[in-house]
Amino acid sequence: MDFVVELKKQNMNIRICSQKSGIPYATLYPIIKGQVDIGTCTYYTVEKLAKVLGYRPDQIVYHKEDFQTFRNNLHHDIKRNDLQTVLGIIEREDVEYYRMHHDYIKMLYLVATVDYISKKYSIPLSNKYDEIRKMKLEEPFFVGDALLLGKKKEAGIKEFAKYNIIEGDLYDAV
Repeated sequence: MDFVVELKKQNMNIRICSQKSGIPYATLYPIIKGQVDIGTCTYYTVEKLAKVLGYRPDQIVYHKEDFQTFRNNLHHDIKRNDLQTVLGIIEREDVEYYRMHHDYIKMLYLVATVDYISKKYSIPLSNKYDEIRKMKLEEPFFVGDALLLGKKKEAGIKEFAKYNIIEGDLYDAV
């Protein structure tokens, strides 16, 4: 999370945030400025900051897993129960979580997944992601078996290609 941007959105500066949260200014300043990883802070500090900003502690601490691990975990869930996985993505607000942390590849990948599985079962698309559906990666991002497809973007799943993500199969979990 970009704490500088978040404070601006809430019309707060570091001094005010320090006063409201009870976190000493000297502790808070390097966190806000990105000099200290929020993940290394005590839970007590994270909890206080999250409360002042209007979030849960797990929403402001972001552990960025590599894309392949993210994809593998998602594909295992899809293979187990694709509809339940899509409902979970929507209910847990996973898309917004990745957006908030500027992890746009995962954000777009999840929207493409929701769209693909919704289409598979003839379920109308949720308008919750309409703004995101206008986005696209600048460069093609090849994942999984799509790497074997070479540079043929049209060979991937259409719902992913729309975002410039070239994906070959969602049900390939081993």
